[in-house]
Amino acid sequence: MKNNLAALATAILLGLLWHGPLHALTSDSEQPINIEADRVDADDRKRLTVYRGKAIITQGSIRISGDTVKMYFDDQNELIKLISIGRPARFRQRPDGKKEFQRAEARRIEYYANKDLMILIDRAKASQGSDTIRADRIEYDTFHGKVKAESRPNQKAGQAPKSRVQITINPKNKKRP
Repeated sequence: MKNNLAALATAILLGLLWHGPLHALTSDSEQPINIEADRVDADDRKRLTVYRGKAIITQGSIRISGDTVKMYFDDQNELIKLISIGRPARFRQRPDGKKEFQRAEARRIEYYANKDLMILIDRAKASQGSDTIRADRIEYDTFHGKVKAESRPNQKAGQAPKSRVQITINPKNKKRP
């Protein structure tokens, strides 16, 4: 019974997560939430639900996947944090008014619901259409629309980073009169 309640709370809270700050399709919040995994562990006392084994969570145009997806809740059973870990973990959504999906992937994706903050860690890549940004770490403040990307410093002091932030912005196809 406890696992059923925790799973139901997870599904309801996922709907709340995706309804607002990530600016997905307005209709996404009205769609059913589907969760697939090889195993689910829900702990009401720790307020934690863990999906393991090629976990896939979808609602409308939104999809989160990873080898493991962890969801943390507060005392009111509202989502605090979602962590997806994989090789890679992936996120996608289609914003209102757009044809192209926003996509993100990294070895670790963290979403902090109360801060409207998504962090992509280790081999991070975010894209919409053919425009991309790659870095070791990408922070996206979904409420303010701010992005911070950085490369990981080299292990030895004074040496250049192992990699650099890479951004590709393609010209828009303009129709000529």
